[in-house]
Amino acid sequence: MTPKEAKKELWRLKDMERDLKCIRDEIERIMTVATKMTPGYDITPVSGTPKNKIEEALVKVDEYKSRLSRKMIEEVDYCMMCQDKVDKIETRTLRTIINYYFFQDKTLEQTAELLGKSYQWTYELYKTALEKYAEISST
Repeated sequence: MTPKEAKKELWRLKDMERDLKCIRDEIERIMTVATKMTPGYDITPVSGTPKNKIEEALVKVDEYKSRLSRKMIEEVDYCMMCQDKVDKIETRTLRTIINYYFFQDKTLEQTAELLGKSYQWTYELYKTALEKYAEISST
């Protein structure tokens, strides 16, 4: 695995977290709208049973919650696989940089600040950390 491929593998963590946030936001949006609705019933049955807008919103929320659960399980499994590789990196500072940047969603600037180092120093170590991660992934 190349460092570029390692970066792509780790970036998937950030993408998964963004997807989860979008699903959570959609659930919250639907719930907010649903709690402001006044019940209104349509007496014309659609596919056999009458439904109101609140019921429809709750069905959507259930669908999103199921989707969220599946995504969370997928993310946990993927996260654990990546974390196992990170844990094999010998140098603590390199592990810390990857953990801050990919697992805790910090920027490299924030990571540098947390480590009390310069951005340039942190960036160089970030590249080294990706190389080490790539080496471990290749074995």
